[in-house]
Amino acid sequence: MICPHCAQNLLQRERTGRTCSKCNRKFALDPKTNSLGLSDVRVRRVAAKLTGDGRTPITVSQLWYALSRRKAKDSGRATAIGCLVIGVPVSIALLIVALSVDGAGPLAVFGSLFLIVTLAQFRSAVKSPTRVVEAHPLSQFRSSTMSLWLSVHGALPTGVVDERQFTHPAPPARPRAVLLCADASIAVFLAANELPRRHDIALVTRADEVAPGSAPVIVLHDADATGCQLAARTRAALPGRRVVDAGLPPRAVMSAPGALPVRGPRPPADALGRLRESRTLTDAELQWLAKGWTSPLGAVPPGKLLAAVTRVIERSTGAKDADRAKAEAVGFLTWPGEAAS
Repeated sequence: MICPHCAQNLLQRERTGRTCSKCNRKFALDPKTNSLGLSDVRVRRVAAKLTGDGRTPITVSQLWYALSRRKAKDSGRATAIGCLVIGVPVSIALLIVALSVDGAGPLAVFGSLFLIVTLAQFRSAVKSPTRVVEAHPLSQFRSSTMSLWLSVHGALPTGVVDERQFTHPAPPARPRAVLLCADASIAVFLAANELPRRHDIALVTRADEVAPGSAPVIVLHDADATGCQLAARTRAALPGRRVVDAGLPPRAVMSAPGALPVRGPRPPADALGRLRESRTLTDAELQWLAKGWTSPLGAVPPGKLLAAVTRVIERSTGAKDADRAKAEAVGFLTWPGEAAS
């Protein structure tokens, strides 16, 4: 690894005790012992890319998602390689034995099925390589990785904001729109980039925080069963108020290159039933959610997310009625591409 202080390349024996043997200074992270394989240099590089060298503040959660990407993908590749190295030879061996032995028809069938399953697992690992993110949880990232970082460097990487210590500015008395973002970390990200001030909007995290008035309510949510119901619940809580569902819709991330799906518990059947009745999602999206797949707003590349939300606000507060109606019929947010790694 490279020492973050003297930029010397250090072998493992030259950095015992997280101390550089060249300059005798402490560093925070050793990729050999960090669960995400992180070094101080890599954290700084990724943070600089995500923040534009500090010009676009991000939160600790957003940094964690970005730094988790490589480990998640590496794990997915390892699974795929394991399918090929172990599953395919075993399948072929079974088929060879079946063809060379009389009466081994069942064995041939088993070998064929085993090969089909192996190839299906390989395809799944290649298409969805990011299912292991929760093996390196945000809580551990905060309590271990960032704590070590603070103990050595005294402050978070340039441009990174701790959402737990952020103070939101007071909302305008007569906002042009209300932005409802259930993800508190993303709400901090948007506020830290002064989006509410620049567009004269109110930013809230719950529907009951929306002040009375006629300003449209723009809803941002994760691509999960709960998030996909947020706009409908907001309309029910605020009858007569214009509510814009800005996404993130499942279709934007299901097969998108660079997206970060996370597989967790399957959503309750009643939640899926309500989504099915709403007719706002396709059958493919419902099936994706039913398997426990989700994708958080925090995993969207910060610069692209900020630009997308800005477009939502501009269109919702200044577009013609026809454009507004068209915009409300579809989610604004689509998966914008690969993040820093």
